Amino acid sequence: MSTAAAVKPLDVWVNDLVDDIFFQPDDALAVKSFDESISPAIYIDVNGKKLSREIYLGIVRGYRKEHVGAFVDNPTLAMSVDDKEKQTGVVAQLGKFSSVNKATGKDVRATGLTICKVEIVDGKRMLTSLTEVQAND
Repeated sequence: MSTAAAVKPLDVWVNDLVDDIFFQPDDALAVKSFDESISPAIYIDVNGKKLSREIYLGIVRGYRKEHVGAFVDNPTLAMSVDDKEKQTGVVAQLGKFSSVNKATGKDVRATGLTICKVEIVDGKRMLTSLTEVQAND
């Protein structure tokens, strides 16, 4: 078995990270995944607004407090792998997801186009750049 076979493909790693941070039910796991996989120096741009890592974590916490979310679909549109063994590079995905407000039960569907850059930082695979355009359907 080669080393590359033991490493999740780039697009699967990004998809799993988003699922861990936003959609799986355990808040502690969400924060742990965020802390371990989001670079301290990450570049984040959502709908044309540059956000700090701390602001983005606050958005994650607020979303999780108020909503239960789930992927509807998240296909990979394009991917450029820089290091096949470490599965780093850039991936573009088109996420469709559902958010149910915990207080009202209202289900809102949304679409987000993301471009994610993944690099090795201090020996760990981390998200170093996130550019996203998101809108309710």
